[in-house]
Amino acid sequence: MLESTRQKLNELARLFEPFATLYTVGGCVRDELMGLECFDVDVCSKLEVETVKTILKTSDFAVSDKNLRVGTVIISSGDFHVEYTTFRTDSYDRTKGDHAPTKVVFTDDQRLDALRRDFSCNAIYKDVLKDEIVDVVGGLNDLKNRVLRTVDEPERVFEADGLRILRLVRFAAELGFEIEPKTFEVAKANAWRVKDIAVERIRDELNRIFVADTRHKELGLKKGHLAGFMLLDELGLLDMLLPEVTALKGLKQPTKWHLYDGFGHTVKAFEVAPQNLRWAALLHDVGKAVCMARQGNMHGHDVVGEEMARKILERLKFSNAETERICGIVRWHMVDINGDMRWNKLRWFAVEHLAIADDLCAFKRVDSEASCGEPHDSRLKDALEEVRRDGTPLALKDLKVSGEDLIALGVAPKDRAKALKDLWRATVYNLELCDREKALQYLKKCVKSQEV
Repeated sequence: MLESTRQKLNELARLFEPFATLYTVGGCVRDELMGLECFDVDVCSKLEVETVKTILKTSDFAVSDKNLRVGTVIISSGDFHVEYTTFRTDSYDRTKGDHAPTKVVFTDDQRLDALRRDFSCNAIYKDVLKDEIVDVVGGLNDLKNRVLRTVDEPERVFEADGLRILRLVRFAAELGFEIEPKTFEVAKANAWRVKDIAVERIRDELNRIFVADTRHKELGLKKGHLAGFMLLDELGLLDMLLPEVTALKGLKQPTKWHLYDGFGHTVKAFEVAPQNLRWAALLHDVGKAVCMARQGNMHGHDVVGEEMARKILERLKFSNAETERICGIVRWHMVDINGDMRWNKLRWFAVEHLAIADDLCAFKRVDSEASCGEPHDSRLKDALEEVRRDGTPLALKDLKVSGEDLIALGVAPKDRAKALKDLWRATVYNLELCDREKALQYLKKCVKSQEV
């Protein structure tokens, strides 16, 4: 924790001191005890929000509402921000697994507050001023043993909030903790409750699980994301959330080019992919099972896979930009797979798909490693490097002619976009057209031959 944050916490705790003890709690305490970087700081006490606002009214701390129903506000001062919550107990509709409690009761009993949390290692409190730990549910012992255990009977904890099952996976992946056996079995039995969670929350948790190896680099968990993925599978969550991926299990692939079946290949690609390519790794071959069922082979799985990937990403409410990027990689991951595309055509492909070209080159390397065990650079990478260094126009604006030239040549409005794109492609093929006069001559010939 930054020293400036500690100083501000102490200032805040001293303002609380006449009325209540201020505690840090949750992930920030857990991570501090593990010697890890603290990303977010949560604080709590028995004081209700209105009392907190009164105490801080004339101080340098500002209080802004976040969720008053559960007693949560943001306390800030300059760059300092913490989330404050009043001790409370929660009640849920256990038939639905809703994320939000149906009933909230504020309390001055710290043990009751601990029991409404998820896992014991996240229910450790630290007295800010005394720097003393308060552990009412055995979190310190579980932290020492690197074990994830629910604060109460796991049935109660998971029935109350299905999101906790995904959080269980994430913490195990990010921290390298084992899951206590009963906690695991009950989580598996209650996995269906994840369906009741808002899809945005599911997406966000999956995104965090899939980059779990980057959360705490001090731990050196280079395969944290893979551990999280396999836990999703073991708990039955993968079948529920990404059935298109699990459909690849047992799908045989030609041993000449592949070490694994369809699912194994996907898992290996996910394992070795950099974090920005992991969704592409999971989805790049989802079309294979469908193609095999339809036609007895995998031809065209890239085209089918793009359609499937788009539906999956839309289902999870990814942004349009991210959807297009991932779908572009899925669609074109087979380009020049045999290394026989004409060089000029490959150059044009690199230019026309420049927005995803770097990701595509990186992914083709990932795909090759997941196929044969060794990463290989593609010819596309060579083509991309060439067009970037030899003066190739990488966009229409880089051409030496413009729409005004087309008007002067008498090209009809409806034909101008095509004329420019034809010139662009021709210039990629023949860099002599980077010369303005030669480009104009090319356009004049096109006009005369009515090719535009």
